[in-house]
Amino acid sequence: MTNDTSTSAAPICTGGLLYPVAALLVLAYVNTFELWAVLVSSIGPAQAALVPFVTLAAGLALAGWHFTRRRGTTRFSPALLIAGLALAGIGLILTDPAYPAKRIHVPQYLLLALLLRRALSDHVGGAALTAAAIVVTMIFGIHDEMLQGLHPSRTYGLRDILVNTVSGASGAVMAVGVGLWQGPEGPFGASSRIGLLRIGTALAFQCAALILLIIMLVNYVAAPPAMPPPAWAGAPLALGGAILLALVRSSLPSPGMRHFCIVIAWATIPLALYPVIPYVTPLVFH
Repeated sequence: MTNDTSTSAAPICTGGLLYPVAALLVLAYVNTFELWAVLVSSIGPAQAALVPFVTLAAGLALAGWHFTRRRGTTRFSPALLIAGLALAGIGLILTDPAYPAKRIHVPQYLLLALLLRRALSDHVGGAALTAAAIVVTMIFGIHDEMLQGLHPSRTYGLRDILVNTVSGASGAVMAVGVGLWQGPEGPFGASSRIGLLRIGTALAFQCAALILLIIMLVNYVAAPPAMPPPAWAGAPLALGGAILLALVRSSLPSPGMRHFCIVIAWATIPLALYPVIPYVTPLVFH
């Protein structure tokens, strides 16, 4: 008698490795200003201004090629694809016309949204996956702007946060339009109304804490260097993140909700460090 030891291997979830890749991409995005300066000096400002459009077109062409290859296995939605393209156009319009280099944010955050959608799709599916990809991409875009606030030759601004968010939404919606990474089917929430209420309240608190930090930093951008933002400005975010991490262990959320809350907590807690950095380093928040 022979023993059949062959079993179907469990699927390997590789999405978790993409979160640090996304963080490294944001660090690279922050430092593209120097690359832009080299590009302008090499090919001229008029030609350099076309680079964001060419990059976006190349990305869309690649997505079209991917869809053509998988035509029989993807669910194509022209309406969502058009909506994603429209959001990309809005992102280009929203960028400051005085700084053509900022248009590169559109293809950058479109790409980042695709990467984060893939990471999230191991645990989250359906419409919740699209919403989660937009929210997490927005948080990464906020990191981008706060890092720029500490960069000697860059500045922090609400307009760029909006562009990053709209561009991320463009990528997330277009991914649905071409049927990329649908994620698992299943409920997205907690097993009880009380658990769902607790998690919803904690997420709302974290959202309010994030808005508070964004607004407070705007007020200090124009302040003299002797007036850095208050070090405690990010404390509510750190508290809210800790509460979220505690709740996912006690409120019995679905795997998708659990993963989303953990990602939100660990993506937002580091934001609390930005107001502290000017007090412990020579860096000034611009």
